[in-house]
Amino acid sequence: MNDDARDPYVGLNDYFGRKAAGAVPAWYAVGRVISTTPLKIRADGLDLDIEDLYIAQHLTAGWVEQLTELAWPVTSTLPQKIFSGQCKCGLSSGDAWVTRPEEEVEGETAEAAPVTHGALLKAGDLVLLLRSMDGQTYYLIERLVKAYYEPVPAD
Repeated sequence: MNDDARDPYVGLNDYFGRKAAGAVPAWYAVGRVISTTPLKIRADGLDLDIEDLYIAQHLTAGWVEQLTELAWPVTSTLPQKIFSGQCKCGLSSGDAWVTRPEEEVEGETAEAAPVTHGALLKAGDLVLLLRSMDGQTYYLIERLVKAYYEPVPAD
């Protein structure tokens, strides 16, 4: 006697699972970056290139992000410094020294600043892709990383 005969729900669950898998297509795929120059990603048994992909802006190299609300107070101590040089004037010439004493200066960082990002994708990276309805275009959404446990040091 098989296990399905003892528990009728197991067979019913398997049946509906097979029906659902055939009726609802998977809209996502996990791909692997083959190369970045030129960009090639292997997913669904295909090698996708730039013609097949739309890429989330934050994954492209060279995109510029405008950061705002960055201002915070800064205090810095300038050390004592001695500057020297030659002095030539109509009456005389010679060496000259100027000493800048140690000084504490206060200021604030910039309120906003543009930041240019470098390339995030590397060959071998796993990426999350969304498939278009016709399966001809893929949307590169995010780079995937393996979750790991990093212990927090005790105080």
